[in-house]
Amino acid sequence: MKNSNYEILAPAGDFDSLKAGIMAGCNAVYLGGSNFGARAKAVNFTNEDLKEAVKYAHLRKVKIYVTVNTLLDDSELYDALTFANYLYTIGVDGIIVQDVGFGILVRKFLSDFEVHASTQMAINNLYGAKTVEDWGFSRVVLARETELDEISLIKENTNIEIEGFVHGALCVCFSGECLMSSMIGGRSGNRGECAQPCRKSYDILSMDKSVISKDKYFLSPRDLNTLLTVNDYISRGVYSLKIEGRMKKPQYVYQVVSSYKKAIEETLDSEDILNTEQIFNRGFTKGLFNGDFGVEFSSYDRPDNRGKLIGEVVDKRGSIYTLKLEEPIFKGDGIELYSKEGSFGFKSSEDTEEKLYRVKLDRNIPVSSKVYRTYSKKLIENINESLNESGKYRKIKIKGFFIQGKKAKLIVESEGNKIEVLSKEVVEEAKRAPLSREKIVENISKLGDTVYSLENLNIICDENIFFPISSINSLRREAIEELNKVFTLVERASYSIKKSDLNINREYREKKAALNIEVNSVDMLRELDFNFVDRVYVPIDLLDEKTLNYLNKRQIKISVVFKKFQNSKELERDFKTVKDNLNIVDEVLINNLSQISIFKDINVDKVADIGLNIFNSQSVKYLLEMGFKRIILSPELNNAQIRKIAKNYGDVVEVLSHGLIPVMTLKYCPASVVKKCVDSSKCSTCSYEKGFYLRDKIGTDFLVERKNGVSEIFNSYPIVLLDKAKFLKKDGVLNFKLNVREDLKFTTMSYYNALNEEEFNSEILKESLVSKYENITYGHYNRGIING
Repeated sequence: MKNSNYEILAPAGDFDSLKAGIMAGCNAVYLGGSNFGARAKAVNFTNEDLKEAVKYAHLRKVKIYVTVNTLLDDSELYDALTFANYLYTIGVDGIIVQDVGFGILVRKFLSDFEVHASTQMAINNLYGAKTVEDWGFSRVVLARETELDEISLIKENTNIEIEGFVHGALCVCFSGECLMSSMIGGRSGNRGECAQPCRKSYDILSMDKSVISKDKYFLSPRDLNTLLTVNDYISRGVYSLKIEGRMKKPQYVYQVVSSYKKAIEETLDSEDILNTEQIFNRGFTKGLFNGDFGVEFSSYDRPDNRGKLIGEVVDKRGSIYTLKLEEPIFKGDGIELYSKEGSFGFKSSEDTEEKLYRVKLDRNIPVSSKVYRTYSKKLIENINESLNESGKYRKIKIKGFFIQGKKAKLIVESEGNKIEVLSKEVVEEAKRAPLSREKIVENISKLGDTVYSLENLNIICDENIFFPISSINSLRREAIEELNKVFTLVERASYSIKKSDLNINREYREKKAALNIEVNSVDMLRELDFNFVDRVYVPIDLLDEKTLNYLNKRQIKISVVFKKFQNSKELERDFKTVKDNLNIVDEVLINNLSQISIFKDINVDKVADIGLNIFNSQSVKYLLEMGFKRIILSPELNNAQIRKIAKNYGDVVEVLSHGLIPVMTLKYCPASVVKKCVDSSKCSTCSYEKGFYLRDKIGTDFLVERKNGVSEIFNSYPIVLLDKAKFLKKDGVLNFKLNVREDLKFTTMSYYNALNEEEFNSEILKESLVSKYENITYGHYNRGIING
């Protein structure tokens, strides 16, 4: 049974890709402006380009969504809101956002503008969808890891539109929660600047640093391909089918969009499948949500386009190689010979349909190396031919009147719209050769490269008349131009938004600086000296029956840290744990938007943790209005940005001042490639359960921990802001978070003294910490992630 309620959403990094997606049959296009988009390296669109893109798309019955899906600094919010206002006035159909404060600002000031929650908002369950629906968002772009049953739950229990990825490159990390590129080199994925450390090779080491596996692309996923399962996706409730690829070429966009249209319409054939593979792939996966895992998910042997496998090297004699081919190759095709020892590519200099193809190469390529076609000249030529055709998107009826002594008239109708145009000239009596009805029909029918197909033409004309052919053509063109205006006319008035409307002023409430410690084990919880700690943060996974009894017995109040990634059932289970133990739970630390809606009506203090990516004063303001008690700021902020926010909110914001920061949170496990795991069912008994390391090419090690089906990769060195604490306090910050893994008493006392002793010398203790941790980092305290 064919699906009818869907939208194919195509990517566009430039105008050619926009046209390609539309020619291939997409229903909507997403693209970025010059700023604020998560693909900063795409060509993107100027404001004038955007206006033309909207007209071009709307004329062809295609919607336009614009990405403003990065975290935004206080200094950028007004400009971003002004940009959103511009998008609204030119007729953009929706805006895609990541930043909490910005998204709510758009809903406040542009109340009838569609807001879509970007996948960067990390929504993967029913409760996350409910949160943004409560905010007035019209669509949620689900995380790529979202389980199929969750999609059904969202469809059944909300009225929000669902968008999901169906094809293209995957982030190995839960989108919005990746800080790895940011922490390593200052290029943040949350600002569209990701340097893709996931596409680099790593070694896997045990906890004692012995090498387990070397030089594999353990963090590089295959490309998503759901051509054979996309209709199940639709039937579960996914309306918008998103194709990744704003950095890809128009030919890629055309091929992939056309293949998915055929898949949905049940006309897909084997050639379409092969062409989709040929145009670009890193190997394909059906996705985590369809059950792929380990080697079925990971492109561990190489991180780039591998093209299509078409043969192997079967013989080598000197510099002459014999390739056994399964398919013909043509002059201009890109050919790559690939083996474990490396790869070598060249362009074919001739056509051949022979099974054995001999080529002279100045390389040492092993026999049995695989032969791939990475570029098909024939496929690209076929696509380019299709792109040069004129697409027809609207039916049109024309009625023409050519009556002697009157001006010629055309009445054009399309989709309930009627246009009437008159000629400048009067139809005259013919003195020589009269104008025939056939000639009028011929010229009126010339719709050429317009978007219209002629459904009906009725010409009423006198005999023996004269009317210039050029005037008939002008009349037709004028009618089409007027009809075009009907379909592209925007009647949205610009909203009046002043900088003063973004009021963030608030009364700062002076109080004692608070030291808050997150522990990572029950033993550390028992070791903690509460005389020097204001709050203790306990991960929800530690709250087993034994620990709860311990806390109850000693009447210890705790703050419970929730996870960045859970399905609804897991979240409901942990929610019940808190609800049943409110006598000892003072606060919940919220790391995912889903936790906002599930705790909405529970009388417990809420604290925003780093999983919410709070990056500006507006986000702080709105969370306080939602009832949050405290907000832990994004670790990607620098000291100047923190100071700006702290001016008004220093008493309620908190800075992560110490500890290993999680730089990736992923459902996939890098060690699954080594262990040949087919799913996560054996994680609890895995020999790597206590952790392992990833080592990069320069010898830097990243700790990996896997708990309850989720992996976290931590920064190579801990953040230590011990010597910065007094400056942060002076700037108004009154809450400091330490994530402590070892030397609990020493670390706690060091920060306690730094915050409470006027003459405290932090340098000595800082040197002690450096010696304990081998190395430390200030994170983004000095540099930040705002470029330019």
